[in-house]
Amino acid sequence: MQNNSNSAFRLNGIESNIANYNLTRDWEFSIVFANYLASNLNGSLYSISLSKKFEPHYFYLRYTPGYQKQFVFSSGIVLKLNNNVDVESQLKTNLTYQELFGFGYSYNISNKFTAGFSLQYFTQQFTEEQPDAHFSDTLNYLTTSTLITNDNFFNINVGFSYKLSEHLRLGIFSENLMTLDEQKEKSVFSLRKDKGAAFLIGYSPSNYISFSSIVESSSSFQFGINSSAKLFDGIISLGINFLHDKYQEPFITAFQPIINFSLEPFSVTIGATKYFKDRSNSQSLSKFLAEGINSVINNRYSNDKIYTAVNFALSFVPQKLVKIIDVDVLSEVYPTLSEEYLTNPIAKGRVINVTDKFVTVRPACSVEGVTDGKIYSPAVNIPPHDTAEVPFFIIFNNNAESIAKREIAQINFYVTTVNRDPDDVLQKPILINDINSWDGIVSHLRYFVRKNLSFAEKYAKEILSQNQSFLTKVKPEVEIFQKVKVLYNNFIKGMIYVADPRASAEKVQFLEETLKLKGGDCDDFSSAFSSILESIGIQTAFVDFKAEDGVSHVNIIFDTELPPEKAFLITNNDKKYFIRKNAEGKDEVWIPLETTVLTSFEDAWSAGVEKFNKEALDNYGLAKGKVEIHEVY
Repeated sequence: MQNNSNSAFRLNGIESNIANYNLTRDWEFSIVFANYLASNLNGSLYSISLSKKFEPHYFYLRYTPGYQKQFVFSSGIVLKLNNNVDVESQLKTNLTYQELFGFGYSYNISNKFTAGFSLQYFTQQFTEEQPDAHFSDTLNYLTTSTLITNDNFFNINVGFSYKLSEHLRLGIFSENLMTLDEQKEKSVFSLRKDKGAAFLIGYSPSNYISFSSIVESSSSFQFGINSSAKLFDGIISLGINFLHDKYQEPFITAFQPIINFSLEPFSVTIGATKYFKDRSNSQSLSKFLAEGINSVINNRYSNDKIYTAVNFALSFVPQKLVKIIDVDVLSEVYPTLSEEYLTNPIAKGRVINVTDKFVTVRPACSVEGVTDGKIYSPAVNIPPHDTAEVPFFIIFNNNAESIAKREIAQINFYVTTVNRDPDDVLQKPILINDINSWDGIVSHLRYFVRKNLSFAEKYAKEILSQNQSFLTKVKPEVEIFQKVKVLYNNFIKGMIYVADPRASAEKVQFLEETLKLKGGDCDDFSSAFSSILESIGIQTAFVDFKAEDGVSHVNIIFDTELPPEKAFLITNNDKKYFIRKNAEGKDEVWIPLETTVLTSFEDAWSAGVEKFNKEALDNYGLAKGKVEIHEVY
């Protein structure tokens, strides 16, 4: 039996559960007693089992003195002796079938797939009484001798279980896949060992109700339903199972009601098997030999039974309260954009609470060479048996800034509850880009601007110092405008435009690299010159001109800090500037620059104005979202 809300509601069998899917955490001990409801109640030990989990391995061992069936056949024989005296004798044939022990092993290949095998040892003893007649001159008499035959064997089967979803589980297992007989000669009384297969389906539409069914290749099947509810501090579960056996009558051979109460770490189950056909009638030996039996515990001669099972789960390992269902990695890693990952998760995971209480989960992740150990994200509360989306954030260490080439790394995801050790861990590949890689989002160019502003400040101050005699003569109102002009004309000296290769990832050079290489493309020049201006306190912004093919063109605008009424100090053409609020919300004159124009500041200004007026204003690019302005600060 399987129930999502009650991990202890199960019978640890291996006949129909070879993959041994269950929620045992560590050790588990189970003892079952059975009473056969014949004319008198005669209780006996049915089975003792012990199981142990070593993730992802599961071992199960049981001793089953109650898995047995005995038959006694009586036959009368009359011998006519030489003195015409009839001698009558009652001969008995005693058949005993028993499974002595069973062993199961399963391996949890993944969160969804489990495979396992089982081994069962059966003993069969057949005791037959045979008549021996003795004749002499004075005495004729009859004795009996006993012929004992043992036919023991091992039965080996395999099984597989696959979890299609949180609600649906499928399984397949063999029946009598392999038998290893200890005797070469088979007895006519031996158990039938018809080979076959069985298919299991378990469906749980909610945490408190489950359906299960097993269909065998012989056309036998069973179907069950169980439901659970909280009771005191534990869980009570009720279930019923119906059986159809090809070898028995009527069509629905029996039903099995079950009740279970679980209160960690104990579980008590009471169940029964009630057959619809009377089993008290005698049967002939010839009929038995013709039909045989294929199961020790469920055959046409089995009697009604009531079971009592006690489970004790002893755990020396912390309880795993949550499990990771899956994690979606949302982005590649771009080291230069490290600040972006402080507010936007690198991945989102789906985590399930496997308990009946609220659980607080602390998610974390780590990437070797990129983070200093685990980076913890904000805690998330998950209701009982519910699933929640959990974000994973990342903080780069200093080594990430020196990554020189793209490479595939492994990112580890952890979910931790009350324990020091994680409840679950999942690993996935992730692409780590080099420090020049860019995700193509224009607003993210600000991270390249901010990189090494001290170098940009030193460069800007050296250029301005070289032009100090000129700058001291300009009016204070246009000082910023003239500084930008001087800086731009110096910056573009010897520069040439070089586009990134189409086949490569988006790359952005830092200011030092652009100055050294004397070349770049629109994003290289825009971020480099923005870095120069921002380093000395001049506000800039990126203008993103979106293209139909998704490839953006970018240039910059800068704040002259001129009030609108003094725009005439730099131009009498009101189409060569536009009014925009600065960081403090004050209206000021802003000027666009097309940084790919490498002839002069005036040419870059004119080209920038022309493109901005056409794309952003005349074609309503700003209104339609085809042109966007992104602040650098």
